[in-house]
Amino acid sequence: MFGHGQFVNDFIRHALTNVSDVNVIRHFVGFPLLGAPVSLNEATVVCLDIEWWQKDSSATTELGVAELMVKGLLPTIHAENVLTSIQVAHARIMANAHLRNNFVGAGDPENFLFGQTKFVTMDEAKEVLIRTFVRPRVGGNGSLQPIILVGHAVENEFEHIQNAFGIDLQSYGSIVKVIDTQEMARKAGIRGPKGPFIGLRDLLAHFNVNINNLHMAGNDAAGTLIAAVLLALKDTLYPGTGTRKPPSVVRGCNIQNVVERAMVIGKTLQPPSWGSDTFCTRCDRDNHLRDKCLAKVSCEICRDSGVIRLFNAHKTHMTSKCLYQYQDLPPRDHLVRPLAYPQHEGPGAFTQQHDYVDLASDDDFDPALQ
Repeated sequence: MFGHGQFVNDFIRHALTNVSDVNVIRHFVGFPLLGAPVSLNEATVVCLDIEWWQKDSSATTELGVAELMVKGLLPTIHAENVLTSIQVAHARIMANAHLRNNFVGAGDPENFLFGQTKFVTMDEAKEVLIRTFVRPRVGGNGSLQPIILVGHAVENEFEHIQNAFGIDLQSYGSIVKVIDTQEMARKAGIRGPKGPFIGLRDLLAHFNVNINNLHMAGNDAAGTLIAAVLLALKDTLYPGTGTRKPPSVVRGCNIQNVVERAMVIGKTLQPPSWGSDTFCTRCDRDNHLRDKCLAKVSCEICRDSGVIRLFNAHKTHMTSKCLYQYQDLPPRDHLVRPLAYPQHEGPGAFTQQHDYVDLASDDDFDPALQ
């Protein structure tokens, strides 16, 4: 039974070996692939994006999964009927959600534009990945639905998932084609500003699309699938443009407005059933988000650091959230002098506590967010 299903997926995979990424995507957006196996129509198109902490790639912070929900319809202007059908899920890994990237262009994990963020444990994240790529084929006697996997520089995702979750996605046999939008752009002659390989932001900009908060898994997954559709349909939607930038407005319809409608629609959809709706990355409670946190927290590392600005920030985060667990503390401040003061801790009992005298405090500094 399963063996037969695996044979079907192997057959599809073999049939698509020499078929271009463009023509595979076009098959699902109104332009059937001549001679394709009938079973290809059972496939779904999924985009996956993984984010991790820049200072330790083993710390996975986010998952983003986008899926093309409308298949077989001829595209309308700017493929609006296709793009607004894309559904996107975004998950933040609870254990690592406090680890924020700060490189130039880093995304804000709290600003998911296409839906509602869910919070998951590492085990739940692994289950989400498995459920995404191990789906029963409808009427398939226990065999798996074939999947077209789309990504931007997608080989990075395979390697990271193997290392972080111990999952070899390709071992399940459901992925029948892997499509890389960076490679699609290169073959289309769309180059990046610094060479033949183009980043996602620049690729979307080529099609007059701006997604404000990239390098954030949910938004990247949506943006990558949008780019794949526009690359596949560019000669149909924008004939004669070749490698030039296509028009942003066609028959009064602006492509940016189309993408923003997709965002609005995504916000109205029911979020995934897995994971938690709320989790505070400041205090680890699951009944509120960080911006609503009123919990009293303290960091022993910053309190005892001998660094004025760290001491002044020690009540902004817990010890377990302090980034100085992973990196060296700055040099101690030579001008710090301890100031002892009594604190009453019980009937008739006084103890000595120390604070630091500081003439230039930085109340907004938070080592958990640096």
